[in-house]
Amino acid sequence: MKRYTLEEANQLLPVIVKELDSLHNLQREFDLWHQSFQQVESELNPQEKMEWEKRIQYLELEAELFIANILSHGVWFEDPYSSTLHIPAILNGENGVFKWHPEEPLITIYESNEKALNPLNLVN
Repeated sequence: MKRYTLEEANQLLPVIVKELDSLHNLQREFDLWHQSFQQVESELNPQEKMEWEKRIQYLELEAELFIANILSHGVWFEDPYSSTLHIPAILNGENGVFKWHPEEPLITIYESNEKALNPLNLVN
């Protein structure tokens, strides 16, 4: 598994931000599409309904691609409901994890895997 230095991880952020922005835009499009579908679903014939469902499935596949692109860097989401990412890290020779949330311009939290320490704030 790749472990990032703080500099490397911060350089990775613009790539991840681009994918997250695309994912959020897609989520808005999906929500609008799904709301529209629910409003007209009862009026659609089977062929039309199938076309709408195909579009929704396509949007879901596209979302999976954006998520896969993010995860391909070896990072992972803190939990299914959070945008906070964990980035495998090495800091001062210790393995750990950088934590980053899209609202932050840079990584500010490091947690060591090797010591039972509280998270280290990288900036004051």
